[in-house]
Amino acid sequence: MGQKTVLITGCSEGGIGDALAKTFHKKGFRVFASARNTAKVQHLKDMGLDIVQLDVTDEESIKQAALTVKAAMGGYLDFLVNNSGAGYSMPLLDSDVSIAKRMFDVNVFAVVTVTQAFAPLLIASKGTIVNIGSVLGKMPFPWQGYYNASKAAVAIMTDQMRIEFSPWGVRAILITTGAIRTKFFDNLPSAPRLPKNSLYYPAKDVIEPALAGTEMEKNAMDVNSYAEVVVNNAIRSSPKKHLWSGGGALLTWLASTFGWSTVWDTLLRPVAHMPDITNKIRDAEKTEQDRQKTN
Repeated sequence: MGQKTVLITGCSEGGIGDALAKTFHKKGFRVFASARNTAKVQHLKDMGLDIVQLDVTDEESIKQAALTVKAAMGGYLDFLVNNSGAGYSMPLLDSDVSIAKRMFDVNVFAVVTVTQAFAPLLIASKGTIVNIGSVLGKMPFPWQGYYNASKAAVAIMTDQMRIEFSPWGVRAILITTGAIRTKFFDNLPSAPRLPKNSLYYPAKDVIEPALAGTEMEKNAMDVNSYAEVVVNNAIRSSPKKHLWSGGGALLTWLASTFGWSTVWDTLLRPVAHMPDITNKIRDAEKTEQDRQKTN
């Protein structure tokens, strides 16, 4: 059968892609580890992995990456892991749609454009697509609305791919990822600060730590342990098509599977400190009303 191959997007050091690349490599795969900035994957090159420059939002870059792998492997690729992701933390009322659109380009549209480019190689090997989703695609966790929506889109598109690719025997796996210890929140596109005119500003001492990912870091899973779970599932003869892994993943699965339609209204309010936030906003409004009466 020869050595199995995998291309992984978004392999910058310290992230999920990095851990996945190392784990596939450890299991004997020929790994094509890609990144927009190849300097961030030099450590993987030093380990003997193949490095591919790939900006998932650039059509020419995607095309060249696919040609590179095709030339190296004679037209075959066993696994494609769509891992590249961007984040955006901000209340919807204060969000900048231009930032959200750039995030969707990475998290949603790139999953399709990259898969399109590598599809001939995957079809030739009856390969597998692995899309890295998130538990936040299953719940309306506050202040992450656009990100949550992007991961919900990844979930449905993975199911779409599994059905549409079935005539050629290509599989598609969705990884619903819980909290993982990585550098993800360090790479947010802007400093997580509420604008001073935000209606939420009176509660900024509660909300801003959440914007920085403080809540997500609680009970987070080690990234290398997570990678072992993901890779071990992917290489099984009959892998789980929907795999849940990471901090909080089991609870999210239970609530989204067996809970009522608005279960998250109940579960997330205390976790996100919504009662405290509501009180702070109301106190600020009352103070302002009293000030206006005095004047």
